[in-house]
Amino acid sequence: MDGYRPSPDEQARSDRAQATLERACLTRFGLRWEGPGESALDFGSRSIASERAARFGVVDEDQAARHGYQAPPWSARDPGVRAALTEHHHDTPTELNKVLYGLASQYGGQRVPTGGCRAEAAARLMKGEPSVDRSLPARLEQQAVAASVQDPRLAAVLRAWASCMERAGHRYASPKAAADDPRWKGASTSTEAERAVALADVRCQNKTRYLPTLIDVTAEHQRELISRHATELSRLKRLENTRARNVAEALSAEPTALSPSAEGERDSSA
Repeated sequence: MDGYRPSPDEQARSDRAQATLERACLTRFGLRWEGPGESALDFGSRSIASERAARFGVVDEDQAARHGYQAPPWSARDPGVRAALTEHHHDTPTELNKVLYGLASQYGGQRVPTGGCRAEAAARLMKGEPSVDRSLPARLEQQAVAASVQDPRLAAVLRAWASCMERAGHRYASPKAAADDPRWKGASTSTEAERAVALADVRCQNKTRYLPTLIDVTAEHQRELISRHATELSRLKRLENTRARNVAEALSAEPTALSPSAEGERDSSA
């Protein structure tokens, strides 16, 4: 199902194209903006990479031994990391915000695009995109997960995993149950007890071939759903291809190519 959602690299290019178009738009109004910074531009791609890395839970012994079930320090799932990556528009000047977010209808004698330069840049990147249900891949992924939980192949492995954990002194029905233990929830750092459970969890996963089985079963159910929703997903693939072309065009264009006259004509025709 990953093929129907942006990859980390694709998201990074899209975010940089958005920022490029925003800066070009602001330039038309005589405003100069250096942001967003590199960390902010990395936020989208790091979020996708972090979610993909965590989709099957903790599966690495070293990570379990160091961090238990808490998000590792490189992950955008860590609240502190997310906060650091997202504080990129907090200090933008008031005058710039009027045009960036469309808080004024006019600026310097020119009409400000509805929604500001941010909305204008987003619309440019969406130009020509077909109307599709963007939430479909996420919904199908959840359906595949639900089907996998009921799959007898995975159920057999989970029984073996639970027996392995009980021999290690821990009673849980599944790796998810171990990760969701209330003792670890809400903590900013892992405890020794949490790390011990997480390490035993991963070692039992390895002994019972939990991860390979989970991947195979999940992928099989995803492929079945993809075949059942081929028409909708093909439209979504066309959307991604169109956006990729728009992103490439935005990144390859010089800011001066976005002339006030051309943009003005586009705004008036919108």
